[in-house]
Amino acid sequence: MMQFKQSPVIFDEDSHSYQLDGKRLLGITGLIHSILGLGVYPDASEHVKDFIIPRAGSRGTAVHHAIQTYDQLGIKQTTQIVHTRYGCRERDNISYVDETWDVSSELEAYIRHLNGFKPLANELTVSDNVRYASQIDNVWQYEKTGGIWLVDTKTNNIKLYPLCGYYNANYFNSGEDALKEYLSWQLSIYAELFEAENPGLKVEGLACNWLKADADAFWVIERKPSELVLELLKTTYFFSDNGPVYFHPDQSVFGIGSTLPAEVKEQTPIVAPDVVDYFTSLLKTYKEAEAKLEEAKTALRAAMTEHKVKSFDFGSFSATIGADSVSTSFDTKTFKKDHPELYKKYASSKAKKGSFTIKLKDND
Repeated sequence: MMQFKQSPVIFDEDSHSYQLDGKRLLGITGLIHSILGLGVYPDASEHVKDFIIPRAGSRGTAVHHAIQTYDQLGIKQTTQIVHTRYGCRERDNISYVDETWDVSSELEAYIRHLNGFKPLANELTVSDNVRYASQIDNVWQYEKTGGIWLVDTKTNNIKLYPLCGYYNANYFNSGEDALKEYLSWQLSIYAELFEAENPGLKVEGLACNWLKADADAFWVIERKPSELVLELLKTTYFFSDNGPVYFHPDQSVFGIGSTLPAEVKEQTPIVAPDVVDYFTSLLKTYKEAEAKLEEAKTALRAAMTEHKVKSFDFGSFSATIGADSVSTSFDTKTFKKDHPELYKKYASSKAKKGSFTIKLKDND
């Protein structure tokens, strides 16, 4: 039996989160959504986000569990119970339900797709051990060649799958094409991480088991160039109150903006929309807080002046009224014009880093 490296990354299935030595790592779904604009449901209502999508995800989890049980034990456990979370923390409507699913059709389709392959591993964790981690649904061996195939299982309704891609709302002609492009990036990332963690092993192929109760397909998926995948994995992120915010300095390397008219290209943002939204929210908060702070400072200074208090310690902060003074300034520009040689004699130069300014527009 072929052995693969066991990643030190810890995966928590309930929260679907990854940790390494106490540090949180992110999966790659948000990365692909945010930087490439693939697989994003932009028009989803709160009801769809809170209930319809989690319910579909619950059935998908049931399918994954049935496949893993079959691969590891040879048992067709077609009835699966999934502890499913509905709702949203921000809307304070979270609830948990134990959903029971019959996934016999999906499991039989999976077994048909497995013909000619040998299952080697399920839910294999791979990571760059710096920023990203993920679990490969299936690692198969092609019996004819002995080669390794990385296989993902999808249960999406492709009739409803978003056609957006690379920040173009109608980039694809069909949900199937859109899902395959998403899979191409997802599985290509898996391949890079798998090969990095298992030196000497090469991935021969990528594929997807698309499984629905009334339809199924086995797709061979194209692998993206390594240089593009590694560039995508350089994407940094930081955590905001609303979740992770991703940043890549040049999304054009992934083709974003290349299909836009010339007059629009210059306005194409170099960061994902959620980064723009995050900064806009911070700037608005800062502007409002700054105005309130100035108002409060004026009132506090007036109160301290009235009570003839120059300095006071309030516990969590202190306030001090400085003494009035007269400042003297030197007109460098005029002096340089009137006495250029003398100015040159006493002037010195040193490198200074350029400033960085973020300004909230008035209409925002």
